[in-house]
Parts: sequence; C-alpha cells; structure tokens
Amino acid sequence: MTRNDLERIWSTPGNWSLVYRCEQDPRVIVPRRRRWMGWTINFAHPLAWPVLILSILIAVGPVLLLLFLRMLTPALLLVTVAASIAALVALSHWEASRSRE
Repeated sequence: MTRNDLERIWSTPGNWSLVYRCEQDPRVIVPRRRRWMGWTINFAHPLAWPVLILSILIAVGPVLLLLFLRMLTPALLLVTVAASIAALVALSHWEASRSRE
C-alpha cells in the first residue's frame, strides 16, 4: 500500500469517530486527525488491544517497578518518566510512518 493510499483512507471522515477504525489501514498506530497532537491506535486492527496494553505498561511499568523496589527518588522518577515517554514517542512515530510497500 502506497503512502498516497494510506493518506486517502486515513483522511476519510467515515473512519473517524471517537476513535480511528479502518480495516483497510495496515497500521496499528496512526497520526491523529490533527497531526501535531501525536498518534492514536487503529482499533480495527487485530493488534490494537495488545498495543494499547503494551503502551500502558511502557508508560507506567518502570515507575511501578521503582516503587516496588523502593528506589524511587525525585530525580530517578523524572528520568524514568522521560525515558518512558521518549520510548513511546519513538515507537509510535516509527509505526505510524514506516513504509508499507
């Protein structure tokens, strides 16, 4: 599927409601309608729910691990949250923009 095909099906208003759902779109993570707002999940994709759960684990898992190990300090919390956010942004950007041809 070419980038033009992806852009065409992504911009179809019928694929957007409260969430993005498009069975023809092979991407799990897609840009939001307002691209500057980041990405969203294509809930018509079979891997949508596992990706959502994995994203939540990447976001909060490291902090919960630090709490469990009683190693949470303000500086370590800041670094951990920043690293989790950076990992999610990088993975989302990669998935939403990689070539499908």
